[in-house]
Amino acid sequence: MQLKVEKDKVRVLVYLKDFKVRGTLYILPNSRLSDNLSFTSKKTDFLPLTDCEILFNDGNVKKVEFVLVQIASIIMIHEDK
Repeated sequence: MQLKVEKDKVRVLVYLKDFKVRGTLYILPNSRLSDNLSFTSKKTDFLPLTDCEILFNDGNVKKVEFVLVQIASIIMIHEDK
């Protein structure tokens, strides 16, 4: 039996060394982004994002449906409103 957990969609901007990723992160309702990142990093080394744009430093943008970001590589992350 598969259980479905309701989650909120949060648009985030993730800063990495050579590029940024703008995408959708799914978090538990009424939880903070920092709490979700802490919880996720205890279970896996990667942060899943959907509906993404990869923003390269040279100005190029690549759109992808899904990306896994290595948590250890994240310099900064914030909500993208």
